[in-house]
Amino acid sequence: MPETRLARRAFGRFRRGDGGQSLVEVALALPLLAFTLLGGADMARAFAVELAVQNGARAAAESTALAATPTGLEASAHAQDEMSRTPGLNVSGVCTQSGTVWTCGAATVTVAFTEADGTSACTGAPSTSVAGTSSVSSPCYAKVRVQYAFSTIVPWPGLPHTFHFDRTTMFRRYG
Repeated sequence: MPETRLARRAFGRFRRGDGGQSLVEVALALPLLAFTLLGGADMARAFAVELAVQNGARAAAESTALAATPTGLEASAHAQDEMSRTPGLNVSGVCTQSGTVWTCGAATVTVAFTEADGTSACTGAPSTSVAGTSSVSSPCYAKVRVQYAFSTIVPWPGLPHTFHFDRTTMFRRYG
């Protein structure tokens, strides 16, 4: 008999207490909190990669525009150097060339030297892959395009797992 009274008293305390309710609330809220934190971290990574791609295109175009005898390899090296400052980006290693396109890890760098229209070769250049002369009347531009494929940590439902960042920058050449 004393065990039954003790059990009733303990069960009554549990039923009246808030400890069980708090435990259930935490169990329901914890997955939502973890999901939100992982999503925020993935968004922050994507934003950092997008800025790195934009900065890589800018650095490559600027250095190519200022160089006396610019090449696509130099431009891709400047883009690779700028982008490698962002942790987690796969841009290391040796860049491989295919025409005017350079591939450095997961980044693709395209370099072209064009007139203001963006398609015509510069004065004195046989094609857009070679820097021609630039003058006040006929300016030549260094045009650099950087592409990078970004993958999320978690494959989110309803969203693609891979995003493609693509930035193009043009700088006027002086030389």
